[in-house]
Amino acid sequence: MSVYGPYVAYKLPITNGVKLANPIQLALGPEGVLYGTNQTGEVYSLHDTNKDGLEDMALLYCNVKDVGLRSPSGFTSRGDTIYIGTAQQIRAFLDKDNDGKADTSWVFFDSIPHSEHPYEWTNGLSFGPDNWLYAALSTDSWNAAPSPDPNGYRGSILRISPNGKIVKKAATGIRSVYGLGFNKYGDLFFTDNEGGGNLTEELNRLVKNGYYGHNHAKYKNDTTTAPELNLETEVAPSGIEFNSFDNYFGGAGGNLFVAYYGPGERWTRGGIGRIHMLRAGDGSYTYKEYAVADIPKLSDLAFGKDGSLYLASHGKADYWYNAVYENEGSLYKLVYDPGLLHMPAKSRKMPDKALSKNAVEAGKQLFAERACLGCHQVDGATELLGPNLKDVAKRLTREEILEEILKPSERIKPSMMALRVIKKNGQTMSGRVVGSNENQLSLMLIGNHVIEIPGDEIKETVNETKSLMYEGLLTSLTETEKDALLDYIVSLSGSTAR
Repeated sequence: MSVYGPYVAYKLPITNGVKLANPIQLALGPEGVLYGTNQTGEVYSLHDTNKDGLEDMALLYCNVKDVGLRSPSGFTSRGDTIYIGTAQQIRAFLDKDNDGKADTSWVFFDSIPHSEHPYEWTNGLSFGPDNWLYAALSTDSWNAAPSPDPNGYRGSILRISPNGKIVKKAATGIRSVYGLGFNKYGDLFFTDNEGGGNLTEELNRLVKNGYYGHNHAKYKNDTTTAPELNLETEVAPSGIEFNSFDNYFGGAGGNLFVAYYGPGERWTRGGIGRIHMLRAGDGSYTYKEYAVADIPKLSDLAFGKDGSLYLASHGKADYWYNAVYENEGSLYKLVYDPGLLHMPAKSRKMPDKALSKNAVEAGKQLFAERACLGCHQVDGATELLGPNLKDVAKRLTREEILEEILKPSERIKPSMMALRVIKKNGQTMSGRVVGSNENQLSLMLIGNHVIEIPGDEIKETVNETKSLMYEGLLTSLTETEKDALLDYIVSLSGSTAR
């Protein structure tokens, strides 16, 4: 763990009450009490029982599993009522007798397309200045058997009336939006992840009826709203939180804080970014991003009543971020320390290795000879069977890139996972899901050929545990050739060859 600037991070000693199991949410609730949620379903309030400034007890407020729900990845409150976004619905909970535990609940909104796919979340619950509830539904673009979605809700930001009866799409074409946040001007900002039409890790601003570039086959919109800012502190932005303008917090009043999960199953990666935003008279913004800390696998963050920043570290999980290890994850409190105010800011960006022009050219030739071009484009726009490698060195270190090549099945990004399709006629094929609906499945096969398979012809689908990328691609290369190949791949991210 590394902290940059005038802050100190403390791990919360949660030794009493609910055990942490991949925490995914943190937010202030009624009466300014801090709440968290586990991926396993528990919603809990946090308490400092010995008054030392660090919460040590998690008291169960409710468990969404008790009402048949899963993945409480959205949280907000209005008055005494807490709203939880799950895979299947948004549900309201109320503690009527003030004993710290919800004793009644009801459906607020349940017109959410859902299946058994684990990557179906309802995120970023936020009440806007209009008193409507805004929520982001993660994409179904890599779901081999998605639920019918005639309204195009999944992959959209929804705007839901205060009574839950009216719903409108505020934006479409989102991929994996985890955090939404309104600033003091009433503008809604949200992050989204790179991939599937998103060329970078994005900070976006809501434009009415905007289309944000993901899943063109579903939304058929040719006008994409560009990101406000390409995020660079880390990869996989998750929760976001605006600091209030009257909370100094080391000169960060009014700044936007972003939690980063980090790449896939690289358990030491993750962090916090801080974005200074300046609004012009015409409503446009300028931005500057700063690194705040490197803390692994952050899923969310929230400012507490005392102005400190609380962090949820998700910990180890499976491909789809589900809890498969016991008591995983941690909570942290980031405290402003005036004594550290003059510490120089740092950046997690590693210094570029000097690249030889000749080595880069040799590596480019090897990239073609080893058939890398057959599955990976380098133009920053096109996705073939494998991810585009244009800016891979901004997401992974040189050593991590080499490990991805040598052990392609060690870590597989969910959207790149292979699917084996067994048809009723006995035919079997493997590829990557690039689109689907309740009637058909679009599968990209090796060679980048996309086929459409009618749903009524499919007998069974199986998620493969091995990557579509061949192992042993570098077996016959010398160390010099391996270095040249890595030089070329790193140079794709703008490193200068010399």
